Amino acid sequence: MLTPWSRAAGYAALVTLPSWLWGALVVHVGGGFSLADLGMIAGGGLFFPPLAVAVLTVVRKALPALSRWRTATIDVSVYAFLVLVCAVLGGVWGGSGLAESVDWAFVMMTVALLDLQFVMAMGLSAWGYDRLVPTAPSGRVIRT
Repeated sequence: MLTPWSRAAGYAALVTLPSWLWGALVVHVGGGFSLADLGMIAGGGLFFPPLAVAVLTVVRKALPALSRWRTATIDVSVYAFLVLVCAVLGGVWGGSGLAESVDWAFVMMTVALLDLQFVMAMGLSAWGYDRLVPTAPSGRVIRT
């Protein structure tokens, strides 16, 4: 709980936005989808990035910064869960049935795994870990 809100929000944006944009770009270029389809296809719609930034900010503010890779694993798990939830809700709100929306959400998670969106989020999480750790001096004097 030592991480300030601004650092937690910056970290969440660092993890979410580039990886989501990467996934959207790969799906758009590789799949030949139009820009109108891009919002629904790229990880649960355009409501995913603000929701993911908000949730990851709260998670990083509430949980202590563990080791670099434990923090990255927790954050990518939250990121993947939010991709799933946003894709289901986007499908239901778009008029599809619940069963079809759940199927589509798992397809989107598979696509996010194959286009390395989750891997990119994990790498960015590990790289941005230093933003979460307090940098105050410990007060010890090291003598050489």
